[in-house]
Amino acid sequence: MNLPAVGFEPIDQHLLPSTEFIGKLPRLEQRKYRSSALLSKGSSTPAQSAPRTWALPSLLSPSSFESSVTQPGRVKSVTCAINRFVDDAKRFEPAAKVEATEKTTSLDASLVFRSIGYKSTALEGLSAELGVPFDSQSGTIPNDIYGRVISAERGPGPLAATHIPGFYCAGWVKRGPTGVIASTMSDAFASADIVLQDWSEEVTFLNGSTKSIQVGDAQGWNGVLQEEGVNRQSLRPVSWQDWKKIDQEERRRGEAKGKPREKFLSTKDMLAVLD
Repeated sequence: MNLPAVGFEPIDQHLLPSTEFIGKLPRLEQRKYRSSALLSKGSSTPAQSAPRTWALPSLLSPSSFESSVTQPGRVKSVTCAINRFVDDAKRFEPAAKVEATEKTTSLDASLVFRSIGYKSTALEGLSAELGVPFDSQSGTIPNDIYGRVISAERGPGPLAATHIPGFYCAGWVKRGPTGVIASTMSDAFASADIVLQDWSEEVTFLNGSTKSIQVGDAQGWNGVLQEEGVNRQSLRPVSWQDWKKIDQEERRRGEAKGKPREKFLSTKDMLAVLD
C-alpha cells in the first residue's frame, strides 16, 4: 500500500459493510471484512498523480479477450460485463447474487491469469438413484445456504423448497467456486453444526426415521453414528481420537523429511494407522 510512486485506487465504499455490521459477524468473517476495509483507504501516493497504479475492481465478469493488432497472438485488453446485485439491500449476505447488466467495460491487459476455482460436476447416479438435484450451470447442489440439500420443487409455507432428509453439502458444491481457505473452513463448520442440530432435534433422516430408530438400521441416524451399521471396508467411522493419531503420524513422517507433515496418499494407508 506504500510502494514509492505506486498508487492504489480505493475500493468502492458501497461494497464494504459498516463497522456496526462487522461487529455482529462471527470472528472469522470479521477478520475478512476488516482486511478489506484496509483496502478502502487507498495508498499513500494518490492514484491520480502516480506514474503506476493498481486496483481490485469488483462486480465484473470477463466476457472476451481482445488481441493486439500488431501482435495477434498476444492479449491487449479484457472486455468485462458490469454486474449488479440482484437485491442491493442483501449484498452482504452469504446468499447474495449478482446479475449482468447491458453495460460493459474494457481493461487494458498484456497478461491474464485464470483463477476462478474448480466447478463441481455431478456424481454418477446422484439425481437418478439418490434423488439429489444438481445445478449444472452453477456447479452446485441446491441447498438452504446452511448445507441442507433441498428439492427443486417449491414446498409449502415460507420455504422456497423442501428439504431432502439425510442429505447435506459443504464447500464449493454448496456455494460455487468462491472464497479462500478460511471461507471454506467456516462453511464446513456451519454445515457440520447443522447436521448436529438436526440430529439433536430429531429431524427426519433418509427413510423418514428419527434418531430413535433401532440400532443396526443403517437408514436412520443411529445407522450412521454406530459402527455395526457401517461397511468397514468402504466407510469406516473415524473418531476425534482416531484423527489425532493420524495427525500425529503425518507430523512424524513430515519431520523425518524436514517438513511440517507428510500427508497420506491413500485412505487405506491412512486408516492402517488405527489398526
